[in-house]
Order: sequence, then C-alpha cells, then structure tokens
Amino acid sequence: MAKTKTRDPLGPLDVITAIFAGLFLTALLIGVIAVTVSDNASMLGFGEDDVCVTSQSGYASVQGGGETSDVDRQLDGLKRHVTTFPDSTTVCDREPTVWAKALNVLTQAPTFVAFLGFILLARRTITYAQRNGLFSHALAERVERLGWLLLLALVGSALVEWLAEGLLLSTMATRESWASGSFGVSVPGIIGAYGLVSIGRIMNRAAALQADADATI
Repeated sequence: MAKTKTRDPLGPLDVITAIFAGLFLTALLIGVIAVTVSDNASMLGFGEDDVCVTSQSGYASVQGGGETSDVDRQLDGLKRHVTTFPDSTTVCDREPTVWAKALNVLTQAPTFVAFLGFILLARRTITYAQRNGLFSHALAERVERLGWLLLLALVGSALVEWLAEGLLLSTMATRESWASGSFGVSVPGIIGAYGLVSIGRIMNRAAALQADADATI
C-alpha cells in the first residue's frame, strides 16, 4: 500500500514569509547601495537633501485666505457658494541640520524596521516548529511572545514617528509644537498581534492535551 505524503501545515506560511523577507531585504540592500553610490538617491530619509514633512495645520500664505477664485471655480467645476480648503501643507527645509535629518529618518524608518524584524522572527518560529513539532509548550510560548513583540513594535514605532514628526515640524515653524506630528498605527497589525497571542495560548492548551494523550498511550 502506497504511503500518502503528509503536507507540511506550515508550508504556505513558510513560503509567504520567505517571499516577504526576500523582498524586504532586497529592497534594503538596493536602497543602501543606491544611497552609497548616488548623490540623488534616498531611502527611508537617508540621502535626502531637503527635509519635508506634512503639516495638518493650515497656512494662510498657502491657502490664499481660504477663498476660491472664479477662475479656479470654473476650472474645478465648482458650483456657486462652494469653496475648497487644503487639508494639509507640505513644509520643507532646504538647509536641514544634522538633527533635522536624523528626525526625518525617524519619521520613516521605525515602521519598516518593525515589520522586517517581525518577518525575520516569524521565520525563526516557523523553522523551530518544523524541527520540533507543533505541539509543545516551548513553541506556544514563542508564538505568544511573537504576538506581544509585534504589538510593542507597532505601537512603539508609531510613537517614535509621531514624536519625530512633531519635533521636526517645530524646527521648521515656530507655530508648530513638539506634539504636532500625526499618529498612525496599523489596525490590522494590532488585531494580528492579539491574534498571535491568542493562538499561542490555544497552542499551549493543545500541547497540554497532547502530553496527556501521549502519557495515556
């Protein structure tokens, strides 16, 4: 009787994390090489001559007093009594200091580093599971720890980017405070992180049941 080949239950997850890890690392390598050899290339804030950041505050000089001219109204197809207001303004410093350049990097790099670190740790966890089996307390603890690390990384990177953006704005415009940056965190990422924590706890109970079954046999 021919033996049926058992499929690796972690195979699809192994493949997709390998693809993303390869893409992230390739993009990082290409970016580093481009920034090193070219004066015009930039990556995650590195190599940028001008430092720019988006402010949610309005500026009268940019908005033109908030009134839409008749010419612009006709070009945009706006009806009478309808006007437009820009919801954000891009503020740029053409002679940034070293401090401003560092803050500019911190407004972009943390999220990339967080996701790259998560992918690499996920790869290690998958490899551990393939070598040692799916039903073990050690694997369950690794999965739960991975979820908590992802949660902390997402929130921490969002806080760093928010603070860096606010500080960068305050170096360019006196009306902006250090807390004027925009805060954004991935809601699906937060849900996924808590999902990993729950999966780890479920796997911990499954490992206990498997240990009882093995002891009974």
